[in-house]
Amino acid sequence: MQDYTYPCLSAMAREELENLSNRMLHRLVPESSVKELFNFEDENITDDDKRQELHFDALLRMNAIALSEIPTMFGDSTNPEQNIERMTRLVLWHFYAESFHLERAISLKLHCEKVETLLSNRPQEAYQWVNALTRLLQEYADSAK
Repeated sequence: MQDYTYPCLSAMAREELENLSNRMLHRLVPESSVKELFNFEDENITDDDKRQELHFDALLRMNAIALSEIPTMFGDSTNPEQNIERMTRLVLWHFYAESFHLERAISLKLHCEKVETLLSNRPQEAYQWVNALTRLLQEYADSAK
């Protein structure tokens, strides 16, 4: 069973991680929520910076929703805490590598260290996850300087 810690993530094929994390996000975030988050795409926004800001905000919120839904989805499973941690790591990998392409600036090892710290006091609600992910992005920006 994959635990999605640093040794596991660094040994897995990227394509496999992409497929797994995308499938997990689709299970955790309803299509209606995704459409609502990304509804700015239909608006007449001509400023590229504003469009990018809205896109990043939507990505952050989508990941926060997914992370907040993991305990509900896996709470009744065999070994619920282990499964919740595993899937949280997987979704946080997606946040790091797919949503924000942070591997260009932050090593996977550093990301995994930050994830383990975050797991020790895991947020429970989407709003708390938004705050935690925002702080994580700020820490990454500070580390990349």
